[in-house]
Amino acid sequence: MNISLSKGNRKLSKNVLIWNLPRLKTCPGAGACKDWCYEIKIERMYRNVIPYRTRNLAMSLAPQFVTKMVAYLSKRKEPYIRVHESGDFYDQIYLDKWYAIARQLPNKKFFAFTKSFHLNLWMGKPLNFNILQSNGSRWDNLINWNHPTNRAILKGNKLSSKEYLCPFNGKNVGGCGDICTVCMDDPKIHVVGYIH
Repeated sequence: MNISLSKGNRKLSKNVLIWNLPRLKTCPGAGACKDWCYEIKIERMYRNVIPYRTRNLAMSLAPQFVTKMVAYLSKRKEPYIRVHESGDFYDQIYLDKWYAIARQLPNKKFFAFTKSFHLNLWMGKPLNFNILQSNGSRWDNLINWNHPTNRAILKGNKLSSKEYLCPFNGKNVGGCGDICTVCMDDPKIHVVGYIH
């Protein structure tokens, strides 16, 4: 099997490569988000994404996953890699594989939103990998507030003084990775986005 990542979307710049897994099946920490997961609509509209993501899951379990991913990404010019627009870190071994990939590619920036707070997210995390803890998990009590967070709110809800409102909320513009790189670069940010 060959590695393949998608490139950008309506929000993310074409400078961002995206690796996806099947939603919920690989989301052990899914909580409230199960009811409004953005990927439900994607999987209904584009039936081909389910077999593609299932293939990615099988690939992530393979012993040569790290080697193949490093070889693939080292040939790509895109500076950013989003790990999971769909899916999550389903166990520690898989998370550690991504950390090993990032360590071998110090000129790339990796970022992921996760609800897998039961894993050791911080030990061994490379500096070029930004992890944002997404509220709404079944383990929200395990969120480490000394590290980046992300939460989805309804329009009109108030933000705290320490939170940053995503500038692309609900807009049909590609800009993450071009105009704004806060989620990719800021190791201490608390990002808020509107539910849409």
